Amino acid sequence: MPERKPPRAAPLVLDVNSGYDELNLGRLALISGQKTVPPGLRRWQKTILTPDGRPVVITCTVPDDQVVPHGLDNDFMVGLVNLCFEAGLPDGPFTVSAYGLLKASGFPDSAQYYRALEESIVRLNKANYTIDEGWFMHGPHSWTTQSFAQVNYLSYVRSRSGVRGTSVITVQLAPPIMESLRAGYIKPLDLNFYRSLSQPLVRAVYRQLDALHFDESTADGLVRELSAPLMAWGSRLGILSDRPDNVARTLKPAHDELRARGYVAEVELTGRGRDKLLRYVFGPPPVGEYPELALLLSARGVKSGVAVRLSTVFPERIEEAARRFDHYLKISSRPVANPGGLLVAMVQRPEDFAELPGYAAADARPGPPPAETPAKGTGKGRSARQRPAAQDELDALEAREEAKLAALQGQALVDWVLKQLTLLGTMKHFTLPERSQLAELVLHGQLDGRTVVREATRAIAGGAPAVLAVVEDVRRHLQVTHP
Repeated sequence: MPERKPPRAAPLVLDVNSGYDELNLGRLALISGQKTVPPGLRRWQKTILTPDGRPVVITCTVPDDQVVPHGLDNDFMVGLVNLCFEAGLPDGPFTVSAYGLLKASGFPDSAQYYRALEESIVRLNKANYTIDEGWFMHGPHSWTTQSFAQVNYLSYVRSRSGVRGTSVITVQLAPPIMESLRAGYIKPLDLNFYRSLSQPLVRAVYRQLDALHFDESTADGLVRELSAPLMAWGSRLGILSDRPDNVARTLKPAHDELRARGYVAEVELTGRGRDKLLRYVFGPPPVGEYPELALLLSARGVKSGVAVRLSTVFPERIEEAARRFDHYLKISSRPVANPGGLLVAMVQRPEDFAELPGYAAADARPGPPPAETPAKGTGKGRSARQRPAAQDELDALEAREEAKLAALQGQALVDWVLKQLTLLGTMKHFTLPERSQLAELVLHGQLDGRTVVREATRAIAGGAPAVLAVVEDVRRHLQVTHP
């Protein structure tokens, strides 16, 4: 189970190349890839196949005043999943500004997209899904039946004109989604490539193909090509047509773009009428962001596709897991039947292998400094020579972080403050209007957000009374500024 990320000084705006996708969401395609859907479409049902060939029935229903999720909703859901990772996979709701969610979803800062954002998060909260024995969970009963809304809890503040950049949005993802994220049932997602694709349907096809591309049951953990009946594939993506020629015509721009970008090497359509079969041949296998870490895993028996996925999702764990694995092979009294599987488990569940006999973790916290032993031929111990250099490096790193924090201004500073107060558990004590006021005051320089975060951090050591004292201090400031 992935550990919670510690708080760190970084704005809660994702502008990076690599992100994550939860594999169930990627494979089940719960959101129609079509840019628009009929205004009266409030229910759909489809049957898809799991990677092992089992049929799964999925049903989506929405209230009378809504339509089913579609189009840009896919992008906002990808943004929410990655923001949830940035927030440390919290046990409860997490908070972000509307601007932060917009940027995490890959959209420009404009009134058009703020309107789309508000409509989307409401749809994601209102739409209820039932998945019949098709949601994968680790454990003895792998395929489970689930019923949920993707955004399980939603609250936000809007102005008269609607949601704007400083609007505070608080969300909680559905419990089965959170369980999957914490269990590591995720895959890397090239956010830079994903965001660069031109249309919602192109991004939906890419997301679906990329989720199915990673398959641990294959020889190297990757599917080289994929075939599906055209009509079933169109239904899976939410294309609302029962005519094969219309489905093929709708998919053609997506196929042309993905082929031109080199993601797929070939797209082949064979057969006639409703029996047409679609075949994709993937391009070069993914290398991942950390090929040297993937090599550490594959050299020890991990399938190449799995190595790419794990090294991208858990880069900070790979070297330590490899050391633990090598130590285990030395001390084990019997041969390891599945060395690759053992190393995967060490990466995904490090807590299960925390107490290996005779092993000292490389990243263990040091105790009191040992007495120095003079090195041969010198009057000083080796540790005495190395400690100043290590301390200088640490000081330089802290100085760089302080400089980055000092440079944060405007909306980036607002997002950093909201993230830190969420991680510290302080934000939950404020009402929604108070959160919105706080964001406005920080944005316009009427409240020093850095000082608020420092005080909230110090208050952690004093327990609940100290935390509530900080909350009351901020609340008094809000009341003075906005009586």
